[in-house]
Amino acid sequence: MVRISEAEFEVMQIVWDMGQTTSFDIIERVKDKNWTNNTVRTLIKRLYKKGAIKIVKKQGKTFTYAPAIKKNDYQITQASNFLDKIFKGNVDDMLLNFVKQEKITKQDLEK
Repeated sequence: MVRISEAEFEVMQIVWDMGQTTSFDIIERVKDKNWTNNTVRTLIKRLYKKGAIKIVKKQGKTFTYAPAIKKNDYQITQASNFLDKIFKGNVDDMLLNFVKQEKITKQDLEK
């Protein structure tokens, strides 16, 4: 699975949410971050080169992008990497940590 930086992940979230989108749509959706248009286009290019997104349509200089990887597949891979890296694969230790930090309730655990 591809490695995606935090900034790239924000762009990727938009692509997943929209299904198909252009750089103009992405720029509009991240305008609260005060990223320049060039920054957004660079993030898109990186995601394309990594194989996370694909071009599905080209009209003049406007490209329409779509996800090349499924959100659920990415989440599963990242969750597994997190578990392995931080808790050495021990689910019990992870859940206990979340309970201690009040990130998860005992009722959640029972489910």
